[in-house]
Amino acid sequence: MLSAPDKALLVKLFYMNEESATIVLCKFRVQKNMKSGKGPLTPAGLLKLVKRFKETGKLEDRARAGRSCLKEARAPCIALEMEAIASEAASGTSSAREAARRLGLPPSSVRNILRRILQLYPYKLQSCHELLPADTAQREAFAKWAFSKMEQDPTWFFNILWTDERSSFLASW
Repeated sequence: MLSAPDKALLVKLFYMNEESATIVLCKFRVQKNMKSGKGPLTPAGLLKLVKRFKETGKLEDRARAGRSCLKEARAPCIALEMEAIASEAASGTSSAREAARRLGLPPSSVRNILRRILQLYPYKLQSCHELLPADTAQREAFAKWAFSKMEQDPTWFFNILWTDERSSFLASW
């Protein structure tokens, strides 16, 4: 793929060298220190470039046919819908599935746009523990026990496997 300055140089060389595509490509390779047999274009490709330049006055490639990528176009709509869903929910959470349903898009497309374009990642909030005022005595006892263990062995704290299973840990002390 040629850059815009390279295309401009090729067209300039074409008109400076009596419109000879072969000579232009040889001079271009010499200027760009390319191998003698390799080049970015064939003579026919250079002639097409020059013809397109004559017709349009531009060196840009033409728009290609086919389906365009709609992900970038859909990203703002999805972001707005996610904000609307979050504002409607009491907890402030939003759902990619719900946004997909409302927008009439596949859920996988919505998740891909959220991850790859908007840099948003899913998570679930889970409450593991609830601290109650009645538990103060147990928490104080556990803290004193843990401090006494750390005084005996300073590396003891690093050997604990912390889990959300309260009963298994409390049963061991």
